[in-house]
Amino acid sequence: MRIIPVIDLRRGRAVRGRSGERHRYVPVQSRLAGPRGGDLSDPLDLLVVYRDVLGIDTVYVADLDRIEGRGENDALLFRLLETVLTGATSGIGVCRNGRIAPVIGTETLRSIESLRSVQRPATAPRPVLSLDLNAGGVVSRSPLVAPLSEEEILRQARRRGVRTAILLLLDRVGSAAGLPRERLHRLRRAAPDLELLAGGGIASIDDLRFLRDASFQGALLATALHDGILSPDDLAREGLLS
Repeated sequence: MRIIPVIDLRRGRAVRGRSGERHRYVPVQSRLAGPRGGDLSDPLDLLVVYRDVLGIDTVYVADLDRIEGRGENDALLFRLLETVLTGATSGIGVCRNGRIAPVIGTETLRSIESLRSVQRPATAPRPVLSLDLNAGGVVSRSPLVAPLSEEEILRQARRRGVRTAILLLLDRVGSAAGLPRERLHRLRRAAPDLELLAGGGIASIDDLRFLRDASFQGALLATALHDGILSPDDLAREGLLS
């Protein structure tokens, strides 16, 4: 299992999540900048710290302006890739080793069938599905997607060529409230052939052990790193850093 740190972009800055309530997101202050914490709201600085402190080759970057239909941060995303060639992952794409693939969230997905229409070069990474969730179920603006069960979306996405899915617990983002373990177990059983990543609410090293033991392939981390709940040393002791 790999650790995938998160960068949320808004108006060119890196911000921190608050239970999916995007109007409450604030510029990143992080313990990764030093024992007392410091300003890492410059996305380039944050990416360099992730690379140098964690030694990672994958980062998740969510373009909140694009998700909310208020603009985009495409130029900044490509600057991130140019600055640190080890790779990044975006709300408009997942990237490892400098290669970007689309991330398609159920929040903005018009229909499951439209997953087939994503165009990509033969050598490009496959699109990644973000199954956006809250306590009430699937988060989606589409009347064709919202009624579907979590399990059915995973099954239909697999039939349409998706190989990797993020289970993104939007209402737990930034909360350090812990993981809904039975729910994640259920979704893991429903999608045995998918590479699954989980994000939102990770609060302890036990949550990461749970994901590893449940055969998840990755964990998205932000708040636990910035608040010092999980340190680089903690992750290294568990063999979660390369």
